[in-house]
Amino acid sequence: METNTNLSLLEKFQDWISKSTSLKLLVIGFIALILLIPQALTTDLINERQARLEETENEVTGKWSRSQTVIGPYLALPYHHYREVHSNGENKLIKELKTAYFLPDLLDITGDLQAESLHRGIFDVAVYQSDIQLKADFGSIALEKLDITAEQVLWDQASFLISVSDLRGIGENPDITLNNVPLISEPFTDTQTNLKGLQFPVSLDSASKDFTISGKIKLKGSKDFHFVPLGKTTELKLTGNWPNPSFQGDFLPEDRTLNNDGFESTWKILHFNRPFGQEFTNSLPDFQDSSFGLSLKMPVDQYQQSIRTSKYAVLIITLSFLALFLMETFTKQRIHPLQYTLVGFGLVLYYTLLIALSEHLGFSTAYLIASIATVGLLSLYSKSIFSQLKTTGIFTGILSLFYIFIFVIIKQQDYALLIGSIGLFVALAATMFISRKIDWYKN
Repeated sequence: METNTNLSLLEKFQDWISKSTSLKLLVIGFIALILLIPQALTTDLINERQARLEETENEVTGKWSRSQTVIGPYLALPYHHYREVHSNGENKLIKELKTAYFLPDLLDITGDLQAESLHRGIFDVAVYQSDIQLKADFGSIALEKLDITAEQVLWDQASFLISVSDLRGIGENPDITLNNVPLISEPFTDTQTNLKGLQFPVSLDSASKDFTISGKIKLKGSKDFHFVPLGKTTELKLTGNWPNPSFQGDFLPEDRTLNNDGFESTWKILHFNRPFGQEFTNSLPDFQDSSFGLSLKMPVDQYQQSIRTSKYAVLIITLSFLALFLMETFTKQRIHPLQYTLVGFGLVLYYTLLIALSEHLGFSTAYLIASIATVGLLSLYSKSIFSQLKTTGIFTGILSLFYIFIFVIIKQQDYALLIGSIGLFVALAATMFISRKIDWYKN
């Protein structure tokens, strides 16, 4: 008799749990919180795959050539600097070897960039080969601005320098001339300026003025291609076959043309626009801070978009559970917490499927396939929960609307906040309207 009483109390307790709306909401909320654990693991997986992509890019660019920044040409003049020191009661004159640097009055560069994607496993890395035509006009050497006399200068040890970030990218011997006289190139590394590249030794004299450095250089690189505006007037024209370059740096092109066949862009920069002068002694400023150019972006960065999509996982799970709860309330069809959990796992597994497919098919195609697969799976499962086909159809339509809504937000980056805010407001308004007649205090 006591056992029957205990069973009766247990049954009453279970019946109260299943019918208590408030308790059911607490259970659903707890399940949603628990599902954030596997969702966090999915986000870690996306970050891991993105890190693997970066490792692959470093491996490929390490063998091909890394991003390139071209600085030059500019003139380096060694000179003797005399200073007086007092030692042992005597004044002594010490001679030191220093270097004066002079930038061109006019720097005109034309570059043609042919890019391609190198494949490494399932990853693609953007690399390029470029043909650079350059011309730099120098006027009189303004020694007086640096308090240097012509007698101090070692004219026979002068050189013109062109700095490049990665010397491995130089494809062949540069064809450089000084006033149409061919120059011999040598590699250099300047520990004082932390620059490296090519130097062209020349022998000048104190009367040297109005000379022109011109020629061409073939340069390989990957992803980024930048220049520094060394001239009082710097003009750059870049063309290439990459349809979607990202222009970067302190200066954007004055004119640009982008189409499916490539791009064409032009810059014109005056010395008023940059934070350095024309003459320097023994050291150079950090030219990298004033560099400009472009970056070769891959057409689709599936990892970045997948991470953005995963950030809306909480929203998808919450809205889906809310839809199930409202349908359960109005149809009087009880849904077990385990069924909520299985639906939640399906929503979380969606993101693993998305990232796996996007590595092979691209983000948009992967999103479509993963969404159809997830909505189809959950729709078939909901058919076993709801007896009416109409209810299953409503749930399927709601899920489809959620994924379409998230896709629109992902693609419309500039309007993501506006669209998301409007969408959430509409969802809240619909929930308030639908739930207005629910008796929340019934047992």
